[in-house]
Formats: sequence, structure tokens, C-alpha cells
Amino acid sequence: MEASAPEDETEILHVFDFPQIYTKPSAQALLNTLTLLTSAPPSWECSDSEQRLEKPAGRSKRRSRKVTKTAAVRVNPEGLARYLTQLIGCDFRWIDNDAVKEEIWEQASLRLSERSGRSAMPAISRSFGIPTPSALFDIVIHEPALTADNLGLKTWAASYLLAKRLHTLHLPQLGSATLDILELGAGTGLVGIAAAAVFGASVLLTDLPEIAPNLSRNVETNREAIESHNGSARTAVLDWSNPHVCQFYPDVEQGEVKSFSTKQAKQPDPFPVILAADSLYSPEHPRLLVQTIDCWLSLESNARVMVEFPLREAYTPELNNFRQCMAGIGLHMTEEGEEFGYDDWGWDGGEPTRGRGEVKCWWSVWRRKT
Repeated sequence: MEASAPEDETEILHVFDFPQIYTKPSAQALLNTLTLLTSAPPSWECSDSEQRLEKPAGRSKRRSRKVTKTAAVRVNPEGLARYLTQLIGCDFRWIDNDAVKEEIWEQASLRLSERSGRSAMPAISRSFGIPTPSALFDIVIHEPALTADNLGLKTWAASYLLAKRLHTLHLPQLGSATLDILELGAGTGLVGIAAAAVFGASVLLTDLPEIAPNLSRNVETNREAIESHNGSARTAVLDWSNPHVCQFYPDVEQGEVKSFSTKQAKQPDPFPVILAADSLYSPEHPRLLVQTIDCWLSLESNARVMVEFPLREAYTPELNNFRQCMAGIGLHMTEEGEEFGYDDWGWDGGEPTRGRGEVKCWWSVWRRKT
């Protein structure tokens, strides 16, 4: 049986609609079915699209291939995991091509992992639509497979919401000069890349050493689009426990990593705008984040800090501490609000749970007291 997308977009497919092993289906029928069953992370907006890394038959090197469907397919989940498991365990003796067999096994494994939560999924890339003053701007973000407890390798709801809110921010008036923006804890880079395009700004996106390679990759992927909006972006390593030192990753002009510091004679000017999203995960984070803001925020009265954090009950003390620390360095809040978004994970008692979950977030804008 050759599997194909149904003509009726409302039709629901069942396991028994797919090629059954006892019929010895062709390899192409099985691969068509596994493509049909592709399940990307739930889109946070209907306009978002996803890609995943898949291995074509007969090759050992992975490449990026966009998976498309000819129609919106709905599948009854009952018995689906068992069906995929049977494909993984089958020897496919009637198929002569070993490379094709491996492809079927791998694709069945991917379809099973996709239904086991975001942490079990392979690397993906997805496109986010971000509003600018003139039009919608598409940003392509790559997220590596989450093989460790490194939360900076995925895009969180607060980052997406902040990126979409940027065009409403009233920024310092700098005349004809290019606006310089610093993002702290940039993660996958969605917010900083969006800022470069929305404001036509020069943005420095920073995070820890283990996050920097993927962050740099995403900046390079979107560089042409950023420059078409008269913006620019660079990445750097900035450890909040040593906030005075920031290390470019890499210095593309010199071909080497270069450092600069707030204490050096040829230091860059402080930043008039600092952005941060979903960056409070431990009791020490509020103090570390705020001391870094204090190092790098311009002393001008019109300097701004804009943040967005999820309102998770387990991290209420961190949010309260953040507010206190911000006041302690002479900043006061000028705007705030709450909004809802979605994550690939829900949350239960501060711990991530499997499946799409609605997230309530708090955003705020801060400036120096006058």
C-alpha cells in the first residue's frame, strides 16, 4: 500500500491505514508513510514552520532537509507508538538495499522520538515571524538536539514574546547614530537578531561558551536578512560571574578571538539598550544578571533595559530578587505587563513536562532614576 496525504484535510488516519509489515510493503511505501507521520514541535503561531535534520538513504553525512506535507494530516495516536516500534524491530528481509533499510529504521526512530517530548527530538530549525515597523521579518533559528541539561540550546516562549514586542519599545533618541544594543543570555539568538532588524541596530549577542557556537551559527544564518534591514549583529562570550570581560566569538575580521573589557582603556561605549529573556534559573542569577547590567548599561538617563521572564511559581523568589537588585543599582521600572505564550514543554512545580504548554510571562522596561 502506497501512503499519501488525504485529499480531505479533516480526515483522520488510523494505524491500519498504513502499510502493514505482514504484507511486505515496498520501501518507498514505508518511507512515504514515515514522512507523512512527521511531527514537529507544536508551532507557537500558525505561520511558523519547522525543519529537521534527516539522513538521506545511502549517505552517512547528515544534511538539512525541509519536510513538507501536501495537506494537514491528522493521525489517531492509538497504536501509533506500537506501529513505529514494530518498524524499528523488523528485519525487512524482502528489501535488498541495506542503506534503505537503515533509512527506514532511522526515520521510524525519529517519528517515535518526536512523540516523546522536545528533549528526545533531533536537531531542528524553525522560522519565527517577527513584526517590524514596516512588515513581518522571518528569522530562522537552529536548535541542536538537547543531549544535556543546557536550556540555552532551545527557544523559549519569553524570548519569542519579547522579540515580537520589540517594535513597541520607545528607545533612546540618538540622532543619526546607529543604536548599540546588548543582549544578555541570548540563547538561540532570537531576541538579538530580531532587535537588529527591528531597529536597524548594531547588536552584540552574548552567552556562555557552550552556547556561543550555536548562537553564532544563527546569527550567520540570518545575517543577510539582518543587513537588508540596515542592522548588524555579532556574538560574544560573557560570563555574568566575571561581567567586566566580554570575548568576541570569533573576531571574523582578525581571524581570532579577541577580548574587550569595561576596565580597558579602549573599551566600547556602554550600551544604551540591554535586552534579556528567560534568564533566571537559580537563586544567584538575579544578582549576577543585575551586576552585569550595571557594568554595561550606559549612564545616560534615557538608557533602557527590557526583560521578559516566565511567571513560574518555583521562580517567584528570583523575580522578586531581580526587582530589588534593579532598584539597588538605581533603575526604576517605567512599564510592565503580562502576556501568554507557548513552549514545547509545559511546567509542573518548576519542572518541565512533556507536551506543549501555555506559559504566562512578565515583561518590563527599566531606566535610570532621574
